[in-house]
Amino acid sequence: MVKKLRDHLTTVCVTGIILVNLLLVLVGVPKIGLGNFDFLAGLFLTVLASIFVVGSGHLFTGWRFFIPKKKPTDLESENDPKHPKAKDVAGLKNQPIKVNKYARFCLSTGGLLIVLGILLTII
Repeated sequence: MVKKLRDHLTTVCVTGIILVNLLLVLVGVPKIGLGNFDFLAGLFLTVLASIFVVGSGHLFTGWRFFIPKKKPTDLESENDPKHPKAKDVAGLKNQPIKVNKYARFCLSTGGLLIVLGILLTII
């Protein structure tokens, strides 16, 4: 049972969000406030999804923040990290965009919350 719920986590969360919003509307929470909260939570999840996408995109590949000491000796300079070749960096940076499962979950749930927030604000 737990494995089935874990496989369909997005569906369970979407159903839970809709049920909680319906329950809050029936209890008497103002629709505008609920719509605003849903919209802001959806925007937060969308930004979080973009962070997941950029995080797996090798954004900082090839950057070295190396501050030389006063005057390194020959032995110390041999142990310094070598800069990668331009072709290696370009090969990593030109890979296709990867959208992992966390980004996909945040995008689908965030999109639902944004649409739900707009609908609750209009009604």
